[in-house]
Amino acid sequence: MDKYFLVQIKQTNNVIEKGVVVKDTYDDAQQGFHAYLGAYAYGHDANTDYVQVQILNSAGLGMKGECWKKTEEPVPPEPEE
Repeated sequence: MDKYFLVQIKQTNNVIEKGVVVKDTYDDAQQGFHAYLGAYAYGHDANTDYVQVQILNSAGLGMKGECWKKTEEPVPPEPEE
């Protein structure tokens, strides 16, 4: 039976955390993929600056991946008088 590896990386306050989670099915790996993004990316965790998550199969083939990086919100221009 094929295994899937969920590679998780995040940067919070200039500290990089990383890990690999082994999943038995692709569906389980996808669920973990979306859960990790949902918890840390897209501004869901205000202290997280960078998130990368990938699903690899046991042959090392990248099945799915996403990278998110916090950007500074543009400051709207002052209204002209």
